[in-house]
Amino acid sequence: MNSLMSWIDMPLGVWLACSAVLMLGAFVQRATGFGLAVVGAPLLLMLEPRLVPVVLVLFGFTVSLLMVRHYWQEIRLDAIGIALIGRLPGNALGIWLLLAAPLVVLEKLIAAIVLFAVVVTLFRFHPPVNRVTLFLAGVLSGVFGTVAAIGGPPIVLLMHGFPPDRMRGNLAAFFILTSLLTLMTLALAGQVSAWHFKLALTFLPAVLIGNALADVIAHRLDRRLLQGVSLGLCTLAALGLLI
Repeated sequence: MNSLMSWIDMPLGVWLACSAVLMLGAFVQRATGFGLAVVGAPLLLMLEPRLVPVVLVLFGFTVSLLMVRHYWQEIRLDAIGIALIGRLPGNALGIWLLLAAPLVVLEKLIAAIVLFAVVVTLFRFHPPVNRVTLFLAGVLSGVFGTVAAIGGPPIVLLMHGFPPDRMRGNLAAFFILTSLLTLMTLALAGQVSAWHFKLALTFLPAVLIGNALADVIAHRLDRRLLQGVSLGLCTLAALGLLI
């Protein structure tokens, strides 16, 4: 056991806590369409800052890949294409912030991003959906996704009017493509190492279990209650980062 903990360079208690956070995040994302990073980023930043954003991006890709097979027929690339273009300058700005800002500033920024995500989820704003708003949402998604792996809220803001399955399918497709783009951006900036992939392998069972549990029991749960508990948890964590 000691040799395993030495191999992953993390105390057992921290590893178990991170596994639980990722399992919860995967469960919430599978059940509601997004939430892995919103739940995970503030909590993982407290437990092990080195995991943010790379490991969250890796698992955002994994969970989205598992989701998209259920909703592939709902995907409309024309709905997310312009937002994907906006991700390019957004990613560039995000990587600049990640490299230039000290950890204490990043903690406050990530907390603000999480709180923005909570507000977007709780209050059903209905901004116009057009080329300009899609591009701007893509830029914000790129900044948020590169800094904290939380690229969903700006896009969700424009998809509130979609039927639930269409929103889940388009979000999953968007996250698959943008996760790959963000990983490439982070790798080019020297922010991705073999250690991240080793850790991701050890956390993979927890993520798969969370996803499988959501498949089995999420439809029996009150979606609003599940979302409320999850948002309450990540709000407390975000406020903790701001203090």
